[in-house]
Parts: sequence; C-alpha cells; structure tokens
Amino acid sequence: MSGTNDTDGTKSSGGSEGSGGTPASDAAPGNGTGTTPPAPAAVRPWQPRPETAADIPSVRRINLAAFDTAAEADLVDALRRDPAAWLPGLSYVADAPDGTPAAHALLTRCHIDALPAVALAPCAVLPGYQKSGAGSAVIRALLEAARAAGERTAIVLGHPPYYPRFGFVSATARFGILPPQPWPDEAFMALSLDGSIPPRGTVRYAKAFGID
Repeated sequence: MSGTNDTDGTKSSGGSEGSGGTPASDAAPGNGTGTTPPAPAAVRPWQPRPETAADIPSVRRINLAAFDTAAEADLVDALRRDPAAWLPGLSYVADAPDGTPAAHALLTRCHIDALPAVALAPCAVLPGYQKSGAGSAVIRALLEAARAAGERTAIVLGHPPYYPRFGFVSATARFGILPPQPWPDEAFMALSLDGSIPPRGTVRYAKAFGID
C-alpha cells in the first residue's frame, strides 16, 4: 500500500496505506495532538457528498496534488474499475465554497477472512485546503454513508493520533483483527459501524492494493 495524504493534512508516505486507508495512510491532518485545527471561516462549512461521474477528473487531480507520486490516483482508478471492490455511493468529495471538490475519501470492499468489511483509503486534500477541516468532514460523511448502507466494520491503516477522532481503535488489540502484513499495531485500526463486535480474522484487501 502506498501512503495517503491525510485528509486535512500532512503527506505521509510509507508502508501501508493507512487510510487511507487502508490502507490509508492518511497523514493525519492536524498537529498530531488528536484535534483538528480550526478551519478558516472562508472555507467553512464543508459540503461533503457522494462523487458523481463529473467528479472523476477532480478526484484524480486531488490525489495527484496531495501525494508525491501518481500511485494513489492510479489506485483510485483501478479500484473504480473493479466491481468486486467498488461500492457505489462510498466515494465522497468535499466541495470548497466555490463548488470545486477539494477533498476526497474512499471506502472499498475488503474482507476479514470471509466476511465483508470496508477499507478506508486513500484520503486526500488539495494542498491549499489542508488543515482546514476538509479531510475530517469528508471522512465523517463517508463513514455515515457506510453506516446507512448497512456496512458493519471499517478498517484503516493510518496515523494513530488522527483516526481515533472518528472512533477507530487498534484492530488487533481490541478486536483480534490481523493485518495481511506486519504493520504496527497502533496504525492498523478498525471501527464498528453498527455497534456490534467485529469478526476476528485477517484482512484481505482488493487486488488493486497489491497486498498478498
């Protein structure tokens, strides 16, 4: 997995995707204290919504701008082409005041052993809007959409100071969910979307992530 740019924030590279995602390595936006810096009044409130076909070029542009390589942008395109991974309605953007998409977050199908779950990754924000609350807004809206769709468990590989604000906790220590590779326990996290106890087992990501 490649790193992902944490939605409000800082770029991160590295191992898995944290965040992103699952892989989503979203570097957590913010200052590492577990709180989101206040957004400038000019960019508040953010307006998260499901992506439309017209947003696809903007989604690619956001991911290209947020990361040092095209890996995350190419990952999103590959996931969109995979009907076994892509979940309609679970790719979200957040619009800036002028209506231009400025942030993106994605959930795709993964499995915990044989049981379905969703993987958060990548998450990205245009550099000019990082640390403005855009990343947090789009992730919260996306997770709510997943709840409404009946998804039960979300997985993310990301920065420990950032994702707990959404309810993520250590996947292995809390739930006995294992990563497919030896990732740090504190960075590999899970969230129960419906309040139930997630299943134990090993996470399997979509083929596009390239994780065996």
